[in-house]
Amino acid sequence: MISSMDCYFLDFTGNSTQFQDSLKIITCVVNSLLIVPTILSNGLVIATIWRNPSLHSSPSNILLLCLACSDFLNGLITQPMEVIHVVGELTLNEHLFCVPGVVMESTAWFASGISGTTVLALSVDRFLAVTTHLRYSHFVTVFRTSMFVIAIWPLFSVNAFARVIGVTNYTFLLTNVIIILLCLVTILLIYYKIFRVINRHRVQIQTQRSSVAQFSGSSTTTEELKSNKSLLTVVYIVGLFWLCYLPFACVIVIYLVTGKSSSLRTAYAVTGTLVFANSVINPGLYCWRISEIRQAFMKYIGHTKVNISLSGRINSKNK
Repeated sequence: MISSMDCYFLDFTGNSTQFQDSLKIITCVVNSLLIVPTILSNGLVIATIWRNPSLHSSPSNILLLCLACSDFLNGLITQPMEVIHVVGELTLNEHLFCVPGVVMESTAWFASGISGTTVLALSVDRFLAVTTHLRYSHFVTVFRTSMFVIAIWPLFSVNAFARVIGVTNYTFLLTNVIIILLCLVTILLIYYKIFRVINRHRVQIQTQRSSVAQFSGSSTTTEELKSNKSLLTVVYIVGLFWLCYLPFACVIVIYLVTGKSSSLRTAYAVTGTLVFANSVINPGLYCWRISEIRQAFMKYIGHTKVNISLSGRINSKNK
């Protein structure tokens, strides 16, 4: 048991109030409860997309697979390490505080970088779908999207472990909070442009419908509804991203301006937990909003249940 702990880039402030310690305990409980749902839900989404070739033909599904992988990583490594790290901080146990904290921080920033870039890519994908129409399939292909996904993983690996190899904590946080805020603002601007284009298209479609046959009108409506549903799904994902990441970014900005304190350390743990919670919400959103993934998901679950049942019967017969 010690009163101060120094470990790489981790800030130990000490002298936290009882209320702050209570909040940290709550974050431990919340993260502990979210670990299994985050792993299972994202694991099932990954398996569903991976095992269904019909879902591989859409660039959007490739991006959703990438997002599910980063969320899965949060449940598998980040959240368990966060729980151990905070317990070490509360009990002043350097062994629990240090190594799990370094692993948690590095993995969390890695997964968050992947998630943020993927959400931005999804927004750009929807923008191109709305603005380029028939040329969309020429600009956005499965191959190009896959190359983009493959490229960002090693890029954010270097970023995540930058502090371990010598980059100062201040420089690292300053760089990354600027990236987060630029990402959030860029996404907002993209959707502002998207909804302007949609409103203009709606006016044009309403004008054209008065002069076309009933059959052509119904066909246009079906395509419009399908496009709007896909757009709305990404809007939900982006909205969750904003709600979960903006408070965290604000805490980092305050830290960079005022320096470390016990209250900011607590706020960092609380808003970080909010970021991790985003990882368990996304899979439910995919299955709720995207019928192709929902149907493949239910089919995969059904096959899994059948296989488990058959394996149980075979085992019982062998006994």
